[in-house]
Amino acid sequence: MYNDLPQINFTHPNIIFVQYPFPKVRVQEIEDLDYVLKYYSEEYAEKMMDKGKKIHYGCKIAREAGCNYMMGIDSDDLSSNKIAAFVNKYEGSNKAGWRITKGFIYAEGSLILIKQYNIQNINGGTHIIRYDLITIPDFSSNLFWNYNLFEAHGYTYNRIRDFHYELLDDYPYRGLIYIVHKNNYSNILKLTKAVTFKNIVKKIIRGKLVSVRIRKEFNLYNLERKTN
Repeated sequence: MYNDLPQINFTHPNIIFVQYPFPKVRVQEIEDLDYVLKYYSEEYAEKMMDKGKKIHYGCKIAREAGCNYMMGIDSDDLSSNKIAAFVNKYEGSNKAGWRITKGFIYAEGSLILIKQYNIQNINGGTHIIRYDLITIPDFSSNLFWNYNLFEAHGYTYNRIRDFHYELLDDYPYRGLIYIVHKNNYSNILKLTKAVTFKNIVKKIIRGKLVSVRIRKEFNLYNLERKTN
């Protein structure tokens, strides 16, 4: 999570880079730290606080630009290129939003995707939420609770239901590829690559070959550079 703008030499009408204007919050500055440390380490709490404030600041900018639905996506999430058109079909319906429950898990360089059900329980980039259900706090506040809506994983659905009395619909298609790597907090890379009977059966039953269609839909391509 960086504050600097990316050093790139291209532009695109659908991409707007926003420079985050606030300093990083150190763990000792989190106002509800005692509560947070019941669930997270200090290191992770600090990272998630920084990430959560940036996501909410992005939501603020998006709303000012006229966006009605917000979705928080990490660099290890690849969303389907069909989602925007799907959401736009419901313009004016005032739906609360959607949660993505079906997706894939993918390890870099693999030729197989693993179908994942209830992916919202392990990934934070799985909720599409109507703007008014996202509380934009005073950014001088350092309450962790104010910024963790998109990182609450499966609890995000319950939070919208319990505090706003509205329900997110389930997105009907596989909407996300979750790329596993060594920095996933859930240690999912180790679990995915472990050579166990369970994993072998899982790959046979839930495996799906990476096709040209999937690569195009999710913009999936290898990041590792080949060297001579």
